[in-house]
Amino acid sequence: SRCRQGELADPLQCGHRRMKREFLRIGYVLRAQGIKGELKIEPLTDDAERFRHLNSIYVEQNGQYERTKIRVNRIDESGVYVYLDNCYTRDAAERLKDCYLCVMRGDAVELPDNTWFIADLEGLLVQGESGTLGTLIEVIQTGGVDVYRIKRDDGNCLLFPALQSVIRSVDIDGGVMHVDEKALSEVAVDED
Repeated sequence: SRCRQGELADPLQCGHRRMKREFLRIGYVLRAQGIKGELKIEPLTDDAERFRHLNSIYVEQNGQYERTKIRVNRIDESGVYVYLDNCYTRDAAERLKDCYLCVMRGDAVELPDNTWFIADLEGLLVQGESGTLGTLIEVIQTGGVDVYRIKRDDGNCLLFPALQSVIRSVDIDGGVMHVDEKALSEVAVDED
């Protein structure tokens, strides 16, 4: 079981059922680059090349989403460099610092089986044989196996690797991840 880095967003809770976000984050605006409105983007997706295939994108700023055209200038190991419509000066680009670039869920990449967006994992209730263990609050990407941070009802956190031997099932629509508590006890670490 593994999650895809990209398509980040905060999950919404609605009673016992979770509502999926309409917009998924695929990039974070790090800074203005140069004087002509170019932006340096940190990709929040496993495949930075996907930016090249986008004609438009949504800029998330102060909880609002504005659709705009996007043009990729270049992609390298340090980030994705883009131009957005109506962003032609350094001042305009600096106003977008710390914003997110998003796609609508319907335009998100298709995931292979047993793979989930981080946006859909965060907020899941984690349940074992003895009941609810806590809420998955963060997915930490290590470059190898992802690590899940679970916040327990007592406020303490538990970290565990996202291993098939630990995770029995994931029900995104139901808002629940089922784990094998015996396997979990062998790999989990309490966070101080």
